[in-house]
Amino acid sequence: MKNPFKKIIQNEELPASLKKKVLDDVEIVKLSLDLADLFAIKYPNSLEELFKIVSRSNKN
Repeated sequence: MKNPFKKIIQNEELPASLKKKVLDDVEIVKLSLDLADLFAIKYPNSLEELFKIVSRSNKN
């Protein structure tokens, strides 16, 4: 697959709408990664810590 960005002339400015679309797409990817991190890593870790605390308090 050829790199489509090499077709763009180096001195040529990209249209503002294209820049905005690319930046919006990057933001969506970042948001998706943050949500995945929240629900796949942080939430289970929080539950694990909560259960450890509860089990320790039940033993005492």
